[in-house]
Amino acid sequence: MTVSELLARISSAELTEWMAFNVIDPFGNWRTDFQTGILAAVTANHSFAPPTKPRVPEDYILFGEKQKRDDGILLADPVEQARLIKQRIDPRPGTSYRA
Repeated sequence: MTVSELLARISSAELTEWMAFNVIDPFGNWRTDFQTGILAAVTANHSFAPPTKPRVPEDYILFGEKQKRDDGILLADPVEQARLIKQRIDPRPGTSYRA
């Protein structure tokens, strides 16, 4: 599907929401590789008693960049958290949001 076909089927706002969702909870080939890496790491860690060096999912991801985990930022104030999320989605200067 081309970009113009995609935009003909969904709105720009919906596409932006999907992009934000992918930042929070990635999908696609990297996600599948990571899930398989989890299974491999659990199996390897269970097979050695005790494991000499605990394995992590990234040990079993063969292709692509090694991605560092980003636990994000959690603020105590939900209104400020919403503003931060909106600013990360659309960081253009001068953009103001009401949370």
